This record gives sequence, structure tokens and C-alpha cells, in this order.
Amino acid sequence: MNLRALQCFVILAEELNFSRAAERLHIAQPALSQQIRSLEERLGTQLVDRARRPLSLTEAGHYLCTEARQILGSLEQASLVAQEIGVGRRGWLSIGFTRSAMYSILPPALKAFHHAFPQVELKLFELLTEEQTDALRDMRIHIGIGRQPLAIEGCTSYPLLRERVMVALEPSHPLAAHDTVRITDLADTPLILYPKHQNAQFKRSVQTLYRDAGVTPVVAHQAYEIQTAIALVAAGLGVTFIGESVARHGRTDVVFRHLSGPGSAYRSTLAATFRTDDASPHLRAFLTCLPAPLATPTL
Repeated sequence: MNLRALQCFVILAEELNFSRAAERLHIAQPALSQQIRSLEERLGTQLVDRARRPLSLTEAGHYLCTEARQILGSLEQASLVAQEIGVGRRGWLSIGFTRSAMYSILPPALKAFHHAFPQVELKLFELLTEEQTDALRDMRIHIGIGRQPLAIEGCTSYPLLRERVMVALEPSHPLAAHDTVRITDLADTPLILYPKHQNAQFKRSVQTLYRDAGVTPVVAHQAYEIQTAIALVAAGLGVTFIGESVARHGRTDVVFRHLSGPGSAYRSTLAATFRTDDASPHLRAFLTCLPAPLATPTL
């Protein structure tokens, strides 16, 4: 059974006249008659009572007409949705993001994208930057927003934000009274590192800041995510480091200070990474909602 035969039958059922139905279908009446006879032969039952005037449908014809309308309606709806997905007005977009991205570039990008494409379903997954690599390779996400991501084969990475790093201190810490803090002044203060992942680039960058200042950090705790690290600082268990954007949305039980001396020139980078060959129109539309790349993309 083909869709054209169903279309012909539904039009005939509406008109109950071969001539008018053929005219609506823009085909000759004999061709329409042949379509209906072929459909009846395929089903092995009569659909139209031709002996009556006007024509009428048999019981089987009434049933088929109802089902055929649903089938054709579903096909039309599917076609419309496919067209809208093709031009980016409908569909879905999966985004992996590190927690710190929610303090800066991601909320305005999500707002702009949802305003432009309200029918596109957004799937958001909070992932460590290092976890986004496998998610991209496995096509579980279209794009990852992470901090200092490593190069991934087959992916493009756009740096979107470079910001200074700040140290988070308990308010009662002696250095909290200073406007800036030197790494060397933290030599005797326990350090809280995050994220707790063997390939975490931000954690390595903090350790490099200490090494370049000639200080061996005393690592007291390692946390899986940023808010846990800050909570440990508030509990008086040590200090940690964050980007400026996080400090702007900081807690009242922690103070944040810029660095001075060695390490003060260091900048942490948030970047968007996606599969280079991903032709999703939703991905391309979302990229336009993000800040302009800070540099030429690296492949």
C-alpha cells in the first residue's frame, strides 16, 4: 500500500464522486478509478459501493478512511517538523558545561538561544572539562563549555573568556585584610584543589603557580567541583583558587583577593569545544549566541 493510493482514497471519500475527486487530485478519472481498484485488490475487500448514487463507503471503507487520515496527518506533521529541524527552528541541542561557565558566559548564551529558538529542546549536562572529551566523542553532547580544555582530535575549540585568577580565603585568615595576596604568602596555608580528576588542567595550573613562585603547596583536600572547594574554604580548611567571574557571584562567608607578584599575570580560559564536522543547525545557531572568539580557532 502506497501513500498516493491512500491520498486518492481519502479525497474520493470526501467527494463521493470520481469526477470531482479526480479534479482535486489533478489526475484523469480513469487513473483515479485504477488507483482505488488496485487498493481494493491489495486489501481483498470492497471500499466503495459503486452501485449507489451518490457513492458511499463500505464499512471497511469508513474504517480505512479514518485510519488513512491519521496516517496522512502524521506524515504531514512529521514533514513540517523535519523542515523546521532542518532550518534550526525545532530539534534539540545538548550542552556539557563546567560549573564555572554558569557564572559567566553560559546564562546569557542560553537566554539568547532560547529566545530565538524556543522550540529547540536544551539538554544541559554539568560535566568536568575533562569529562566533556568522551561526551563529545560519543556524541552525547553537541558542544562543551570548559576551562582550559585539551586539544581533541576532530574537534574545534574557541577560547571565549580569559580572566584573572583569585584566591578564596576564610574571612578570619590574616591575608584577608590585604588587597592582594602573593603565592609566597600562602606557603604555610593548606591548599584545596579541584576538580579531582587525574587530567584536570585547572588543578595543574594552580600547582604551576606555586611552583613558579618557588613554593611547595600543602594539599589538604581535593574536591570534585568548585562549590565544594569554596565550602571547604569557608569551613577554615584551607584556600583555593577561582576565576574572577565566580568571585563576582561569591559567598558572603568567603573573601576573594587578586594575586600580586609571581602568578599575577596568569589568565584562566573558558572555551567552547565541538566536533568540527557537526553540521547541526542548532549548534551553529548556538555558536552565534556565545561571545566572539578571542582568537583564531584551533583544530
